[in-house]
Amino acid sequence: MRQYIKALLLLTPVVLTSCIKDEELDTNADILEAYIPSEYLKTDPIITNTSIEFKVKANIDLEKQTPFFIISPNATMDPPNGTTRNYTNSQEVTITAQDNRWKKTYIVSFTSDELSTLYTFNNAELTNKDRYYRFYEVGSNGDKIYDWDSGNEGYSTVAGSTPPDGYPTTITPGRRGGFAVKMQTVYTSKSGQLTGNPIAAGNLFLGTFKLNIFNTLKSTRFGLPYTGEMPTSLRGTFKYTAGKVVTDSDFKEVPGAKDSFDIYAILFETQKKDNFQYGDHAFKDPRNVAIARVDEKDRVETNLWTEFDVPFKLLPGKTYDPQKDYVLAIVMTSSIDGAEFKGAIGSTLLVDEIELVYEKENSK
Repeated sequence: MRQYIKALLLLTPVVLTSCIKDEELDTNADILEAYIPSEYLKTDPIITNTSIEFKVKANIDLEKQTPFFIISPNATMDPPNGTTRNYTNSQEVTITAQDNRWKKTYIVSFTSDELSTLYTFNNAELTNKDRYYRFYEVGSNGDKIYDWDSGNEGYSTVAGSTPPDGYPTTITPGRRGGFAVKMQTVYTSKSGQLTGNPIAAGNLFLGTFKLNIFNTLKSTRFGLPYTGEMPTSLRGTFKYTAGKVVTDSDFKEVPGAKDSFDIYAILFETQKKDNFQYGDHAFKDPRNVAIARVDEKDRVETNLWTEFDVPFKLLPGKTYDPQKDYVLAIVMTSSIDGAEFKGAIGSTLLVDEIELVYEKENSK
């Protein structure tokens, strides 16, 4: 009997260790970072929950590319890092967690396409385990291009079981069929209210969103590479309804305040690092060259599709050289002060058919 107990005691740590190891197996299967030679890139890789997009220069050979990925600790990748593949079309990469019951497949694509001059928003898909919608374009090779992003990823951390149509940025019927963008200002959560983030304004912008929990205004990264002539104007259509009560970051009513939307575009100079503008730019970035913005008097409430056509205006002391590279940001939001968590729950902005206009003046 004593020998049995002794043997049991000797085995117990092994059993417990085995159980602990089983319980602690990592379930994360994510691509955290992606790399190719920096001289190939127009901008930082665009990483979503299920895709990696490399925007590359036109002279890059896509038939032999060897991207490198940093993945979740203890996870494995198929094919492994160092694999050279033909990225004329997108390829799949599968990440398997340490707990091999958890896997995720990423679509990896390379695109040298320039920015579109017309966005109809007819392409949208559910992402992040079908929590919310993301808009995409279709490239010349048929691959999906994720030019547009929103703050939906940030809202998903407090959304609970909110359905996709309850997120700040979602889909709605378009002006001529298909889809349009619906941006709505929503309540976040009790914890969001206590931390000064009581509302989330719907938004959509050219660029990427990367959640920064310590400074949410640093989560939005506005702008994508742009080359060519300077557009004369930014044109599109909208509908807008303002919410009834404007509140501030303490979720207190702002007496007499009326909510409004914002739609604007900025052309700005490139730089080698952090080639974008954060959500707190306040139109003061010294790289700004030209701005097109819907005027305050034209930010009206309407339940009919209403056209806007706003000119790009060069800033004082700035010139535009079509031979140089620039960055273009187009930004839309349902609450103009939403970046400061000020706005009215229920404010709703619908936008369709965003277009960059290039009209030459008639020669005299």
